[in-house]
Amino acid sequence: MINYLKIENGHFTPAKSDIVDAVWLSVESPTNEEINELITKYKLPKDYITGVLDDDENSRFEGLYQNTLEEPALMLLQYPHATISPSGYTQFNSYPFAIILTTDKKVITVINKSADFLKHALTEPITETELPIQELLILFLSWQISTHYNKFLKDLIKQTNKLEGELKVSTENKQLYQMMDIQKSLVYFEAAISSNLKVLNMLYSARIFKEPRTHLPRLHDILVETQQAATTTQIQLKLVDKVSDTFSAIVSNNLNNVMKILTSLTIVLTIPTIIGGIYGMNVKLPFANREDAFWWLFIITAGTCTFVIRRLKKRNLL
Repeated sequence: MINYLKIENGHFTPAKSDIVDAVWLSVESPTNEEINELITKYKLPKDYITGVLDDDENSRFEGLYQNTLEEPALMLLQYPHATISPSGYTQFNSYPFAIILTTDKKVITVINKSADFLKHALTEPITETELPIQELLILFLSWQISTHYNKFLKDLIKQTNKLEGELKVSTENKQLYQMMDIQKSLVYFEAAISSNLKVLNMLYSARIFKEPRTHLPRLHDILVETQQAATTTQIQLKLVDKVSDTFSAIVSNNLNNVMKILTSLTIVLTIPTIIGGIYGMNVKLPFANREDAFWWLFIITAGTCTFVIRRLKKRNLL
């Protein structure tokens, strides 16, 4: 699907087609016909578009060191996306997002899956209208991707803190599955953000940016936000590793406590069973001929059980 967008009153609004005022072509899950149309019309290398269809495509730069755009240029970044893991919990992954600069001053973005950051970008006002449209969109979309990494990282931190609160009583595996999904999300984030940082740093020396003074402050903010996400990811990954180890130990300890209590109760409940078994034999036994034998046996059994319970509690076994 191809959406044509133009800038109107400081916002991106739909355009009917690729006319003069349509500056942004937002392409999502393109068909073969749409791919061929874009390649033919804008003279694009085929891998500029088809590369995004591979979820494992790495961030990279192509053609941004031209003094002027005599050929299309590509900037490919990784963006965060929420999915449901095989274990049934929320997991964050990263997917490729292509920003293609055409020779006629238009921007084509290609994505294979829907993205929250792109939907949010379409509602954001455009403030830096003094920049050329291609520079503006590169910085604008890079900023949206960076901020969404930090937004999703905050969600992961909340999930981790919630799981920590469940450690005291947990004897089940579901929290371990959730922790595993958080770890996987952080691993994906660490690789994607590191890759994005390398590409964004290349923008400092990109020759197609005519006026560095106008875009450098904004680029600096983007790099600071991305570096913050990278640092947060590394810290959280270490913390989650430690929490996961602690989690496993606590779950094991909780199970040991349960088994300890059950074993102690089994010992206590064995006492009346033994006494009942002895008095079930056809031999002469104390109190066997008394009319109140049951009550004597009941008192002896209860007294013995009480004594054993107190001894077990004193030794912290019950």
